[in-house]
Amino acid sequence: MTTGNLGPLMEPHPPESSSDNEEETVSLAAGQEFSTDVQLTFCVMRRSCGLQDSALQEGVRTRLRIVESSGQEIAELFKDLSARLVSVHIERDCFSITFKTVEEIWKFSTYLALGHVARCLENFLFDQSFWLNEALVDDVEISVTLNQEHLATVYLGLLLQEGTFFAKALCPITNPDDDDLCIKKNDLVMVKNVGQDSFWEGMLLSSGRHDLVPVSAMQPLPYPFYQWFLKTYPGSAGSPSPGKCLFDHAIGKGTCVAVVDNNSKGTDELNFNKGEQLEIVGFLLSGLEWFVGRCVSSGKTGFVRTIHVKPESFKPLDTHLVFLSEEEKALLTMLDPSSEQCYDTLLNNLAKTDINTVYRLDKLVKSEFPDLKNQSQLEEMSLDGFTESSMLERYEMVPTEHSPEQTDSKSQCSNKDITCLTFSSEDTFKEMDELEEDPKFFVDLNTWDTEDSEFFEPILTFLNEDHYVSHYQSLYDISFSFLNSTFYGFSEEGELVQYLENAREWAKKSRMNWALRRICFLLGRLCAKKVKFSQARVYFEESLGVPGCGFADTFLLTALYINLAAIYLKQNMKEKLEVILEKANSLFLCLPQHLFSSFNEFEVLQLVLKKAIMTSDMHLEARTCFLVMTLFLKLGRTEGALPFVERLQFLSLSISAQTTVSPVDLNWMLSTLYYDKYLPHMSLGSLRLASDQRRSLHATLQKVDRFIQNAIRLNAQWAGDNSPLPAQITIYLKQALAIASQSGDIQAQRDLCLSLVNVYQHYRVFDGAVEYAERAIETGRQINEEEAFKASLLLAWLLICNEQVEKASDILASLLKSLDETDSSTQRGVVHNLLAICLRKENRIKEAAGNLYWALKKSQETGNKRNQALTLANFGYLALSIRAYVLAEGYLLKSLQLFSELLDSSTDADHVQACLLLGQCYIETKRTEDGRLCYETALLIAMSARNLHSQLHAAKSLSCFYEKVLPRLGQCIIYYEHCVALSRQLKDKRLEGELLETLSKLYSSLKTEKACRKSLDYTKQSLRIFIDLGKKDKEAESWLQAGRIYYMIRENELVEMYLQAAIETAQRMNDSQFVMRMYEEAGDVFYKGNGHREAAIAFYRDGAVPLSRSTGDADSELRLINKLTELETNLKHYDDALQYATLAVRLSVSTGDQLKERIAFHRLASVHYSLQQYEMAENYYLKALSLSPLQCVKEARYFVKVYYRLGDLTLHKLEVRQTRLVTILCHIAFIFRSGSHVYVCTFFIFLFSMIDNLQIFLYCF
Repeated sequence: MTTGNLGPLMEPHPPESSSDNEEETVSLAAGQEFSTDVQLTFCVMRRSCGLQDSALQEGVRTRLRIVESSGQEIAELFKDLSARLVSVHIERDCFSITFKTVEEIWKFSTYLALGHVARCLENFLFDQSFWLNEALVDDVEISVTLNQEHLATVYLGLLLQEGTFFAKALCPITNPDDDDLCIKKNDLVMVKNVGQDSFWEGMLLSSGRHDLVPVSAMQPLPYPFYQWFLKTYPGSAGSPSPGKCLFDHAIGKGTCVAVVDNNSKGTDELNFNKGEQLEIVGFLLSGLEWFVGRCVSSGKTGFVRTIHVKPESFKPLDTHLVFLSEEEKALLTMLDPSSEQCYDTLLNNLAKTDINTVYRLDKLVKSEFPDLKNQSQLEEMSLDGFTESSMLERYEMVPTEHSPEQTDSKSQCSNKDITCLTFSSEDTFKEMDELEEDPKFFVDLNTWDTEDSEFFEPILTFLNEDHYVSHYQSLYDISFSFLNSTFYGFSEEGELVQYLENAREWAKKSRMNWALRRICFLLGRLCAKKVKFSQARVYFEESLGVPGCGFADTFLLTALYINLAAIYLKQNMKEKLEVILEKANSLFLCLPQHLFSSFNEFEVLQLVLKKAIMTSDMHLEARTCFLVMTLFLKLGRTEGALPFVERLQFLSLSISAQTTVSPVDLNWMLSTLYYDKYLPHMSLGSLRLASDQRRSLHATLQKVDRFIQNAIRLNAQWAGDNSPLPAQITIYLKQALAIASQSGDIQAQRDLCLSLVNVYQHYRVFDGAVEYAERAIETGRQINEEEAFKASLLLAWLLICNEQVEKASDILASLLKSLDETDSSTQRGVVHNLLAICLRKENRIKEAAGNLYWALKKSQETGNKRNQALTLANFGYLALSIRAYVLAEGYLLKSLQLFSELLDSSTDADHVQACLLLGQCYIETKRTEDGRLCYETALLIAMSARNLHSQLHAAKSLSCFYEKVLPRLGQCIIYYEHCVALSRQLKDKRLEGELLETLSKLYSSLKTEKACRKSLDYTKQSLRIFIDLGKKDKEAESWLQAGRIYYMIRENELVEMYLQAAIETAQRMNDSQFVMRMYEEAGDVFYKGNGHREAAIAFYRDGAVPLSRSTGDADSELRLINKLTELETNLKHYDDALQYATLAVRLSVSTGDQLKERIAFHRLASVHYSLQQYEMAENYYLKALSLSPLQCVKEARYFVKVYYRLGDLTLHKLEVRQTRLVTILCHIAFIFRSGSHVYVCTFFIFLFSMIDNLQIFLYCF
């Protein structure tokens, strides 16, 4: 079985393309095996030059390695993208994904075409530092590609697997045996695989007839959306229009000229003569049989057949991407019009700072940990930290030409998690909102049988207007609002129906045609609501048959035609349907601002969309999708609307690709819909693509809020009032700041600058924080001096954190001077405290103490215990820095006492730091137990507060304490393991790897097999992390450590494999010094061990020594040659040892270091001694002795050993003893003359202890 003309899924055909065009075909035989795996390749590109950014690409690979180790996060991402992740090929920069259903491939291909896949990968793969670099964010993007032909093959294969799918006829097909089964070109057919190579079983959607159809004459619908739509909404599809339109463009407006005379007596049809000029009302869609026209000469309006006119002053709109009116575009660009939420609380939370009321604690000695933040554990955090809407609105959206009137903010604010994206009828008729309230009519039950018309006169008069007025809006809208707004006094709808029946009779008697038409319409609506379609049809037909110009009230006429068409469809009344369907379509699609009156109208839209599919009319399809989307959103059916919103965005992009006009932007709406479906990755991706068409502060703050909501869903770490925010939020904050600057909203500018400062400060990007703090000062001055003062304090603190102490001091001095004429004790205290920190950093201790004194005094005046505790802690740190331990202890104890009295959880981090400071004080004064107690107390406080960063700091301090101060290896390991657990909760892979590396070394130092096994496990964990992080140096050291441990547990077959892996990893770094070190340390594993020591020779001789020579590192070469000498000697390879020893002597002489020379000569002498070349040995021993005087105890020991060896040589190995004894005695005399007498005595004591025979001792002497 084969198929043809199946184009790419994600690159839409141009509007003018048809099935006749020659295209690449995708074929697949029945039962043929095919791979469903698709390779999705990604590349980090620079927009400015169109080239790949290698550094960022490597960073993305690193991020992928990290997330791939767990696999859950990346799998969740592709689950949101409706794809199944098979594997990640990091070095090839691609993902292998697969699909199991046509629906999955439909959604993924849509996301890919809309750009969501690339944006989701950017959000997922770029780290936080990337988003803080504005230049990178503007210039860098991730580009994704895949083989579209293979994707089309997978799509086709899945269609065949599912068995039944939809296709379009490529040519007319007739059946000689059945005249009724005649398939026209472009007819839609549902086909089924019946196992034949050349035929499918087909069902024509227009008639429902079944027969076998040739495979070669069928084209499977190329877009999976079509398959989904036709399967989800089955039914008749009609047939293509037989007439030929005289318009070359799909959509347009303007005027046209009649090419025939038309004197039709059809309802509401326009009569005209050939050559008359007709004005197009709304749009003319060449894919529809009718449009609404107005005769220029007569001024009458009515239906006009498209084939009866030709263009004159016709303005085509397909090349300008205009398939919506300006009012309809305004509806699309509105950001969540049903939820006019307020963002005062949001900005207050983001811009919150207590810099002007709360003192700051001087920093501890720099550590590898980030600044402590008051963050609670994740499960205790509220997910609504940033999603509470305020009951007051400060930043109101300035009404624009297309924006709805602002409603009362107090009634509109609601929780953002309950968002319902709908369009209200007030948006369409917003220009009428200011008119008087709609009149109401009492349904008097006693008037049912009355013969007095005065009871119905008010309602009949109200309904008898010969044109549309705003009061009729409630009669036509889909919510049946007239039941509450127009009529009252009835308990059930049946009573209202009876009342309207009586009014209908009086309207007939009074010949009030418009009242009769509207009353019949209302009765039809009420019957349709009760699913009484036959009765509703009668009323609608009666209403439509009432004499009068229907186009005087276009909304009523449209509602009548479409409701009738929907009922004809439901009741399968084909003949009647054919009469009004095309007219209903023209009213539906050609006139902008359609007002829906019933969900049954969707039945008509289904037919129009099927017609657009048959004719490949993208503009007709786009307009239909817009109407379907609007209908679903009006009813709050957001899940049903989503496919049509996606399709409309896809069509907009497709049409704009053929023009230079920007597409309609639905990304904000998509972001809202994805958020409702709990697809946070998709919602964030759409948010990145959303443009700022309205350019309002309110709209941009909605983006900020939506970003926070989705970020919390992806990671609960971002929840809570005091939690940090993802760095990516700066994109939206900067957008809001730009709009606030343009509109001159000073208060918003100040808040947004402070929000940006908080984000930059958290990620320690102080340059960016300082920039926005300076802007906050400028805007603050325009508000009041208090705001400027607060921003100046914040700037000074940032400068202190950034070690720009001198500049911070100048700012604080000017602030202190400005407070001379005020009585603000708190602010004065804050300035004194910060100034003291500056002075302490400048080592101006006395001045710092003076400022701390005033800070303490001001805090005591205001009774602020927290500030008192912080000042006392700073006093303690100041005293500790000058080693005034008694003072430091006193201040810190008082500080801790005050902290313990505070119940505010925001002080926990400061409490922990004060405890750690006191512990440091005790340790420096040798009170180790007190120091340990302080450290453990700090950890308990941090644990009770569920503050992960504080726990990490305290646990690290305890582990270092038990490692260096009070060595207890077991306790040290316990706290390091707690640090590892904390680093995993914080998702800090770098820190986790380093801690695991330390734990490995601690366990290996125990030197038991069980400990070594544990050490090996930690080493492999750290190795995986360092591989993921791309840290080659750490990776090489981890390979080496693993090899070292395998050597310790005697698994020799694995030792060299791991050592070689360490060397190969080091070689990829192109650092010769590091590679040489790896070779040497690999050799040291055997050199310092007890077995297989000969294995070290290859690492030294073949690796480390050549590298030391190539880099000119003589010291390293000498060290390596000495090791080789000793190894060869111990292995009794004396000839090789002699060569290395001789080389070592030459190298040592070139260094000019006497100690190295002595070592080299001594080794050379020892080799000669082993070779029984005693005279050479004696000569080099004496040479070694001559290179160093006797100056210390160790030297004395060395001299004794050498002289003992020389004495042994003289007495037992050599001849001519007398001469040699004289030489030895001369050396001893030299020791007496040049050495210290203490060391000489030590020498003789050692000598005596080594010589058993007193006679020999005296003889030597």
